[in-house]
Amino acid sequence: MIKAGRVAVVSGGGRGLGRAIAIRLAREGADVAVLARSADQVNAVAEEVARTGRRSRGWTVDVRSTVEVEAARDEILTDFGRVDIVVSNAGNLLYKPLVPLPGMDSAVPGFDHAISDEEWNEVIEVHLGGALRLARAFGPSLISQQYGRVVTVVSNVVRRAVPFTIAYDAAKGGVVQLTRSLAREWARYGVTVNAVAPGHFPTSMSELQFNDEQLLRGMLRRIPAGRTGELEELAAMVAYLCAEDSGFVTGETIAVDGGETL
Repeated sequence: MIKAGRVAVVSGGGRGLGRAIAIRLAREGADVAVLARSADQVNAVAEEVARTGRRSRGWTVDVRSTVEVEAARDEILTDFGRVDIVVSNAGNLLYKPLVPLPGMDSAVPGFDHAISDEEWNEVIEVHLGGALRLARAFGPSLISQQYGRVVTVVSNVVRRAVPFTIAYDAAKGGVVQLTRSLAREWARYGVTVNAVAPGHFPTSMSELQFNDEQLLRGMLRRIPAGRTGELEELAAMVAYLCAEDSGFVTGETIAVDGGETL
């Protein structure tokens, strides 16, 4: 369990994995600040969290913006008084090849164009830049209080090769190394930094795979458990890494994927 009164910040908390994580952390005892780009989504999740009996509030934040992240940090610290847990979950996904692929343009719209600098930067900035900005914003508080739990949500693509998502894959790989480096730097201050690597879960970002029968069958064939994950299963792992008794676990990337990357 999480000690009652701990305060968690969850980015990308307005839907999908982030929503499940925010609600689970509240049920485990944490007050939760919910961050996402959609005001309607963060406010709705904050209301759900509040129904568990914990304090919650939503902030509309684009993690690509240092100004917005730091402004939210200042308000959260003023409103809640402290932050103990930071979950970096904001993400997006782009299906596109590095260079045009002969024969693919007729099957997949847009595959006759290479990924642009703007598209590459957008994905990198949301995932890797977002994780960096959250850590930089809240790290000093965690270090000064000699206690903290930081969890980055990556993907099991960091353990396998996936075509047509090169920016996403590179960004997630960068977040893994950021996680490891911060774990090494911050361990002496009582701050753990770990990553969870989800496999396939039903979210808005994975709709393409779940809604295509052929893609879904291929997905299930790769998973020894023979099924996709439930959001609560991922949230439970995050909650463990945020709990009091996970203090000797740091720098790890833990797959939650039904054995897909074994």
